[in-house]
Amino acid sequence: MNINMEDRENYIAFLQGDMQGFERLVIKYKDHLIYFLQTYVKNITVAEDLAQDVFVDVLIYKERFQLEKQFKTYLFTIGKHKAIDFLRKQRYFTSMEEIEWLEDCQQLEEVLFQKENNTLLLTALHQLKREYRQIITLIDLEEMSYKEAGIILEKTVPQIKILIYRARKSLKKQLIKVGYCYEEQ
Repeated sequence: MNINMEDRENYIAFLQGDMQGFERLVIKYKDHLIYFLQTYVKNITVAEDLAQDVFVDVLIYKERFQLEKQFKTYLFTIGKHKAIDFLRKQRYFTSMEEIEWLEDCQQLEEVLFQKENNTLLLTALHQLKREYRQIITLIDLEEMSYKEAGIILEKTVPQIKILIYRARKSLKKQLIKVGYCYEEQ
């Protein structure tokens, strides 16, 4: 696993009291973290709040991060735990919250995927079960290694390989259903 040296340098600067190092990390990862968190909580506002909590934790407990690790993996792992804690506190979602989630989710995805203009991909991605959306987000969109994704999802590398294979296969079927012209090479 190659350590992102830019992240490492920003974190070291942050440890030495340079808040701009921390701000650069926040700017770089906040949107990605929010998108990942909303795959758990299904509400963009809650995902934003949880992401803010994650960054506050990093700010308060800055000594916990080990510099030989990937910062992004560390961040997403904290986020996952915060999302799970939030969901444990929630007993149920009303139908209005589900409708709000769909509206909020569409707004965030439009921002994140505007450059690629992949509305068909997003439609197909929404049809997948949560676990498949999460693994595709981590491996294909966030470009994490299998090992990093395994740490976040608490799975072994072989389990991640099987999961990403099944998720991609399911995504391919969904893309065909929504009219995406899928060309095999």
